[in-house]
Amino acid sequence: MIRVLVVDDNQEFRAAVRDLLEGDQQIRVVGEACDGLQAISLMAHLQPDLILMDIAMPLMNGLEATSAIRERWPKVIVILITAIPSNSYQQISDRCGANAFLPKEEMGSRLIPTMHRLTCATLPG
Repeated sequence: MIRVLVVDDNQEFRAAVRDLLEGDQQIRVVGEACDGLQAISLMAHLQPDLILMDIAMPLMNGLEATSAIRERWPKVIVILITAIPSNSYQQISDRCGANAFLPKEEMGSRLIPTMHRLTCATLPG
């Protein structure tokens, strides 16, 4: 079972992601956060295997949150997402310690396969 924390400031988007992920019996959304600070505060309690993190959010953006999470929880998988297309985000996401980067427009077809690919090597059977 892949335990997922969804982090995005748009509640409707979080609900749509939850609906998408709940279609896969090997994935369970264990929590949602509206910004990076809330994501960090939920980490110890929820203990997700994977975080789906938007880049552009108030208070603490996804890049800052990913760097902070990586320091305390180095094994958690982080997939950064954004609706703003930019080649530079791929390079920036690599530098902050994200495991993958996906444009939001490609999530419908690429998110679940990417999640399974990233977790198959790190999660037990």
